[in-house]
Amino acid sequence: MKILIAGYPYIRKNYLNTFKFYPEKDKVFFLLPKIWKIKKGKVIFKSPEEPNIFKTPAFFHHSLYPIIGGLLKGLMPAIPLFLLKNRKMFDLVYNCSEPVLLTTLYNSLWIKFFGFKNIIFSWENISYNQKFKGISRLIKKIILKLNILFCDGIICGNKKGFEIFRKITKKPMSIIPMSGVDTNFFTPPDKNGKDRRFKDINLNGKIVFTFAGAIDYRKGIHLILESLKGVLTKLPNSFLIIAGNGEYEKEIDDLMEKLGLKNYVLRVSWLNQLELKELLSVSDIFLYPSLSFKGWEEQFGYSMAEASLMELPIISTRSGSIEEVVKDNHTGILIKQENTEELKNAMIKLGNDQDLRNLLGKEGREYIVQNFSHEVVANKFYQFFNKFRS
Repeated sequence: MKILIAGYPYIRKNYLNTFKFYPEKDKVFFLLPKIWKIKKGKVIFKSPEEPNIFKTPAFFHHSLYPIIGGLLKGLMPAIPLFLLKNRKMFDLVYNCSEPVLLTTLYNSLWIKFFGFKNIIFSWENISYNQKFKGISRLIKKIILKLNILFCDGIICGNKKGFEIFRKITKKPMSIIPMSGVDTNFFTPPDKNGKDRRFKDINLNGKIVFTFAGAIDYRKGIHLILESLKGVLTKLPNSFLIIAGNGEYEKEIDDLMEKLGLKNYVLRVSWLNQLELKELLSVSDIFLYPSLSFKGWEEQFGYSMAEASLMELPIISTRSGSIEEVVKDNHTGILIKQENTEELKNAMIKLGNDQDLRNLLGKEGREYIVQNFSHEVVANKFYQFFNKFRS
């Protein structure tokens, strides 16, 4: 069965690489944007030059446009011409954008028009009735119903999403994250006797707490800073590294200044995978106190999975789908949302106990390898797609 994967998510190498482990990878093809911009255009991805990758212009790179919001995010207008030209080349199209978007519906209509099987994807882990209100909910529910009507199957990125869709359709479904993680790239370093430095900062003798991700309110970085103030009274050798970009950067910088933490925190911009691995290699504990915020909850947490592969214990929250990635008291510590006392205590507990850090880190790597490696995820895609073999 020949598969076409259409959509902007797979322009990212860490997503694309999952399908290098697909059992019949010579039968997988991609239709990707020529370029894709994130972080307000500060980061630009270019579609790789590979024989199984086709390129086309894509538009609407974010979800903050006036009136339309993100309804047209990732629109590739030329997809009908591409499908017409290659109508005998594929059996199934994996249409990998959210089912409440007009982009997905546009793709779905053409995919079915040309007679292909159509598989859609969703990360959503909050019910649509709860997430949207008023006219927005009405529009998105109409789009959702049409996308479900025109699809042959649905992939949900998490268990909560599966439960949401199970209540509204009986079409074939599976729980598969959009990609796996690279277990060969993210491997724990040998820290014995090694000089620990990052961005020319000497970290020897320090307990290094790290956050990597979007600098948004919903990621709870302000809670890390508020907790760090108390942690330093018990662990004065603590040091925090915050990596990422986002709309909340000024507030975070102002809070660092207000709390007098400038000498205990390093802020760096968005890191590529090689730089992220370097950061995780000098870290002791990974922090990710994500919050439910404005109809959003954490849908997976790839940075936590990658940190676990580096054998770092995770401190995160019981929010969204995090419990699928972090197992409380086995691979990390999960706390209540917006609870700085619990966060502080968890930081002190792990900071004081290297044996516990090692134990949780090793169990974390084993859990991620067994459940979310590229190999495991690629095989899940293979099994699901083959249910639609004619």
